[in-house]
Amino acid sequence: MNRLLIGILSVCLAVTIAVPATAAQFGLGLHYLRTIDEIQSGPNETFSQNDFAIFGSLSFPFAIIRVEGDLEWVPDYLGEHLIQPSAYAFLDLGLIYGGLGIGIGYLTGDNSGWANNPWYGLRAGVQLGLGGLAVDGFLSYRWQSASFSDAVGNQSLDAFTIAAQIKFGG
Repeated sequence: MNRLLIGILSVCLAVTIAVPATAAQFGLGLHYLRTIDEIQSGPNETFSQNDFAIFGSLSFPFAIIRVEGDLEWVPDYLGEHLIQPSAYAFLDLGLIYGGLGIGIGYLTGDNSGWANNPWYGLRAGVQLGLGGLAVDGFLSYRWQSASFSDAVGNQSLDAFTIAAQIKFGG
């Protein structure tokens, strides 16, 4: 897992160096996450399956390919703050796009720690350009079987998500 994450970060760094800053798009948005299975911590304790997040993005185009890095903050995930960096590669067909991604979560607070496994995502969306701005709405599905320190034992954290963001630049 560490080699895969190092590889992804290396590619993101290379993209950042290779692409002119004028081609980059910066985004800010809201994300709704719905965990498919109930998340349980103890025999009688169940956490909410519904979470909202604030996220920022940085994307770079390469012809019909777009690479994007996201940083997401969920203020109340399993009773803690969750920070999730992720990277995506999209086939960008103008108005619509789709692609694959990988990310990992970090819980802050008393149960702080990285998830023991990354999540993998499939994402499709619509991005409507409005001059120097763009409105981006997307749906995604994330696969993850992981645990976070003592907060949650190893279980399915698969989630369906829907999000919207405003992008600047590009």
